Amino acid sequence: MHNPTRFRSLARRPLDNERGVALAVAIFAIVIIGMLVAGVFYASFLEQRTGENTLYAQQAFEAAEGGMAAVMNNWDQAAYGVFPVDTPQVLTAVTVGRTRYTPIITRLNSQLFLVAARGEQFDGGGAVLSRRMLGTLARLAPVDVDVKAAVTAKGQVKVGGNSTVNGNDGVPDGWGAACPPPGPAKAGVRTDQVVQVSGAATTLGSPPNQEHDAGVVDSIFANPFNALKAVATITLSNLSNNGMAPSTTGTPVRCNKALELNWGEPLYNPPVVGAVTQCQTYFPVIYRNGDLRVQNGRGQGILLVEGNLEVRGNFEFAGLVIVRGELKSNGTGNKITGGVLAQNADLGDLTTLIGNPVVNFSSCAISKALAASAIVRPLTERSWAQLYN
Repeated sequence: MHNPTRFRSLARRPLDNERGVALAVAIFAIVIIGMLVAGVFYASFLEQRTGENTLYAQQAFEAAEGGMAAVMNNWDQAAYGVFPVDTPQVLTAVTVGRTRYTPIITRLNSQLFLVAARGEQFDGGGAVLSRRMLGTLARLAPVDVDVKAAVTAKGQVKVGGNSTVNGNDGVPDGWGAACPPPGPAKAGVRTDQVVQVSGAATTLGSPPNQEHDAGVVDSIFANPFNALKAVATITLSNLSNNGMAPSTTGTPVRCNKALELNWGEPLYNPPVVGAVTQCQTYFPVIYRNGDLRVQNGRGQGILLVEGNLEVRGNFEFAGLVIVRGELKSNGTGNKITGGVLAQNADLGDLTTLIGNPVVNFSSCAISKALAASAIVRPLTERSWAQLYN
């Protein structure tokens, strides 16, 4: 006989074994959902960090690029031009907010430089978040000046008294170690009209006087004048200037370029005792908007006069002088070593015959003055490259 109760009991057992399955499925689902949520948060976190790192890298990159631009826009040839060759020189770091750039300059030769900058972005505690380093090759681009004589003038030139105009290439006293050997001789005086020599005056060169030169036109005065005026470092405020001399300041002692009457140091020791060595590499571009009178002083560089220039005595200058008006020199002790460009030149005191100005052509003095005023430009092949250190 079959027992119905027994069969009913057996039929219910599988149902009894399914107790708790819903809980297990729910827990499993929660774990899966939690993993998905965690994955989404982790991916978002990585994306945020990647975005922040990209931002920091871009900020460091822009700091490095800005550092290179700042150096080239404020180029100091007097300092950078005497750096040892192939020896990187780290300049003072500049910090703006949480960004910093450190310029590094390597002089490759007299005309070519590697200008680099290390850009950094850091947090509030000073820890560096990102660093980039950029560099570019830069070349000096001096202004082209047509100097083919000790004195180049548009108009009649009068040389009188005991004046001497010498077109033979020479080296300023004491500059021997800093100059190449002298080059070919130039004309003493070059003009589109005639040269009048009187008294005990002397003109020397090859030839001593180059008259009726059709190449002496307004552009050889105006073009370099305007180009150099744009990079003037000193603008003279007074008509008369007396006692120009080099000056120093600070500790360690350095050339005081802030003074209007500090025109560098053309003298060397030897032969002159007491030469201010700190200013020997300072070749300013001096500009006067109007007439100018100078006496009892010394300087070097480039002197630009919009009007007439009168040299009254005991004035020495090494470099380039460009006068849009007339040049007059009288008195004793006046000496210009380099080159003079003037629309009219009246050298010496033709009335009293007591003047003894000297103008000596010097390619070294001219090239040094032009190099100091040169604009530095990146090579056109590539503006910059990323560096790795």
